[in-house]
Amino acid sequence: MAKTEFDVCVIGTGAGGGVMIDQLTAAGLRVVALERGGELSMADFDDDELRNPIRDQIFSPDQLETWRPDDTTPTETGRFSQIAHCVGGTLTHWAAWSWRFRPDEFRVLSTEGPVAGASLADWPISYDDMEPFYEKAEWEFGVSGTGSANPFAGPRKKGFPNPAHPERVSGQVFARGAKKLGYTPFPVPMAINSRPYAGRPRCMYGGACRSYGCPIHAKGTTFSISLPRARGTGNLDLRPGAMVVELPMKDGRVIGARYVDAAGNTHEVRARQVVLAAGTVGTPHLLLLSSPNASPQGLANGSGLVGKNFQFHHHPAAVGVFDDDLRGYTGFEAHTAIDDLHPSDSKHGFIRGGVVAELNTFTHQPIAYSQVLEPALRGAERSWGATLKQRLRQFPRTLVLAGICEELPMEGNRVDLDPDVKDRFGLPVPRFTKRQHPNDLAMYRWYEKKLAEIVEAAGGKQVVSRIPDLAIDENTHQKGNAHNHGTCRMGDDPSKSVVDKWCRSHEVPNLWIVDGSVMPTNGGYNPTLTILANAYRVADHFLGEAKRQSL
Repeated sequence: MAKTEFDVCVIGTGAGGGVMIDQLTAAGLRVVALERGGELSMADFDDDELRNPIRDQIFSPDQLETWRPDDTTPTETGRFSQIAHCVGGTLTHWAAWSWRFRPDEFRVLSTEGPVAGASLADWPISYDDMEPFYEKAEWEFGVSGTGSANPFAGPRKKGFPNPAHPERVSGQVFARGAKKLGYTPFPVPMAINSRPYAGRPRCMYGGACRSYGCPIHAKGTTFSISLPRARGTGNLDLRPGAMVVELPMKDGRVIGARYVDAAGNTHEVRARQVVLAAGTVGTPHLLLLSSPNASPQGLANGSGLVGKNFQFHHHPAAVGVFDDDLRGYTGFEAHTAIDDLHPSDSKHGFIRGGVVAELNTFTHQPIAYSQVLEPALRGAERSWGATLKQRLRQFPRTLVLAGICEELPMEGNRVDLDPDVKDRFGLPVPRFTKRQHPNDLAMYRWYEKKLAEIVEAAGGKQVVSRIPDLAIDENTHQKGNAHNHGTCRMGDDPSKSVVDKWCRSHEVPNLWIVDGSVMPTNGGYNPTLTILANAYRVADHFLGEAKRQSL
């Protein structure tokens, strides 16, 4: 019996992959989707802090990577990248901050000029190219916000589909301090329903969003929106527990994917087109594992840039204790933000910037509070017993501010294959080589001071602007992050990029990459809405090419 050949094989079901699956199946294409993780149910989504963010028993229990700051330092082994391996991908437990990048964030090299030690590049697309697809993503995923609230945002043609969420007490306190200093606070745009929308309920403000699945589908995810719709078409063959280990080639084209199931059995699927959306870590990892004889450096890697220019965000922060209950343990991760510090200004001693928000990452989780914020406030090691109990009484009265600050890409920061550490299938795990650019450090120090000023202006006491788990300096580098970008950057020049502006491989004509890895620079905002919008843009082009029979 002849092996079935699908129109498209999509690898990964998160932000990029989920959107592609939805759009391609709706157009009538037969799609096989391969997801390395299992399929979770709503019963798996609870607010158990130990099971979810601390022990990571739900979303990626088999995740393993290594990290080193440079080529001469021995690696550490652990879980660093804060990604989810499950149907729906990392989007399933995202915090749902939904920012559009500003126009200048698509042309950093043109705006700033070259910077020593950095590999700046302009995107091959502009804000105007992305604007209609930002709008589509906002309306498909039910973003709540106020369209004109951020005076520093790019122009938009249409408002948000849902009104902004009510401001919680911690947001009001933050806004009070920000206004005293002349800043403009506004509601964070969130892909979380503020009212019933598209058959999904409004948020119940339970507090467990980032690192948790939503048990009622109020959070916009591919798990809740894109994949159910794709299944309804009858055109989707979704295969959980399918760890893709190779993209086989024939006559210069990929012919599908080879994967290993949970039992260790090997399978192969055939497809005319392959969309790789395994994430900023998983995508280069797979391309480097797929090494045909003609490409010993990995598949689609004639530029030598697969895995390089690995970027996070860094997160300067400040924390203070107040007299009243701030109720930061309610709501979702962030309700209120300012963008006044974001515009790039070399007079600050650095370029670029980022958005700032009050957030409950540590103040809705008592264990995280006791392990991270309590020692920072005390200026000492973690305490136990009566001392810890006393400090935990400050848990509901603590305000945390943090920035989503742009890193500069560096070619030496990369993901490659660890030569020594193997996963459960005997394959080399991803190895991170990652350190901070001096611009990151200067920005971090400046923001720390500014955030502390806001907390003090709001009436905070015991104000601290250095949280050890977030801090970076000349000797302390981030090992991992929830925001990963840049390992297969897009561009017009095949010698300086991995994919073209449509996210199609320069070298393998039927291979597409649609995830955060294609981002040349990372902006000063959470990246997910940009990944979603770009996937809608690529899907639109892909289907146009299919109609013209140009694939």
